Amino acid sequence: MRRRLLELCLLAYPRAVRDRDREHLRDLALDLAESHGTTREAFGLLRGGMAERVRHGRTRRAVLVVVAATAVALGFLTWSAAAQSGRVEEDRFSCVGECADTEAEVDSRVRDGWTCTEQRDPDTVSWRCIRD
Repeated sequence: MRRRLLELCLLAYPRAVRDRDREHLRDLALDLAESHGTTREAFGLLRGGMAERVRHGRTRRAVLVVVAATAVALGFLTWSAAAQSGRVEEDRFSCVGECADTEAEVDSRVRDGWTCTEQRDPDTVSWRCIRD
């Protein structure tokens, strides 16, 4: 499903760019989606495609393509959230002093597709990891 959404977002690019760079852009977006999230990469492809079209002087058509691709992306995200009934998995970690074990656990979550944010205080380090 992730691959299909990113393929749709690639349509924002001009045909010449897609013919030349489609596989490279798609593979890069899939790799980045693992660590940064599919939504972020989908919108990144839409922004990049729009910028390419503006550079090539195809502004009106670019706007139509981006609007259509955005509608598809938002529809997918809405469906995805509804399919999960709004559930988001969340784990929190914190440590004081030596944090190697906790950092290893957070790194494991990130490799498994979780998005983790870190907050450092003078005495503690805490992480919030979510998977939606």
